[in-house]
Amino acid sequence: MTSPPIPLSGPERGNPLRAMASRFVITDHGLDRFIERAEFDHPESAQSRELLLAELERGVPFGGQVGHDALYLLPCGLVAAIAWEDGNGFVKTVLTREQAIANMEAQGAVLRPVRPFRHEVRETRAASSAELRALAEQHFKAGVSKKERNAMLRELGYDPAGEAGEIYRAEYGAAVDAMWARKRQEYWRRHPITNQ
Repeated sequence: MTSPPIPLSGPERGNPLRAMASRFVITDHGLDRFIERAEFDHPESAQSRELLLAELERGVPFGGQVGHDALYLLPCGLVAAIAWEDGNGFVKTVLTREQAIANMEAQGAVLRPVRPFRHEVRETRAASSAELRALAEQHFKAGVSKKERNAMLRELGYDPAGEAGEIYRAEYGAAVDAMWARKRQEYWRRHPITNQ
């Protein structure tokens, strides 16, 4: 037996909180599969229903289904099979992720394996102020772009976002400031202010 959707009429129709409550309709079968697969020790129906509703609200679309059905990956790792009709999502069942993938493959879905993600942490060098100052001055004189400067810092083992990057940016900024100070002095030397 399914719980009937909450009808929205009059002032309730524009109330987003009221509309959110009627978005999902949990069938008894869907609730039973959620309780079973979530492995609750002492499930109480009202608490389990509220927990499933909270999971559904934070769920994200997962894979694809035929027709008006949709799969939602829930934060707990389970997958809800939902049939959409007139803006209401009827929770038909709750599957494990493996079961949902097997069902998609049985319907002819071709699932490509994802390349494994390898987070690579490289050793970074300790920040040497003298070396970074010389490097910043060299880059400034050569007119090297910001993107190239960061790449060069990485190649030398420095982290542009870390302490070495801060020192380098300060030294590069000092080189820019020194250039403008020299230009101002040169201008004032060529164009002295005379009192009349």
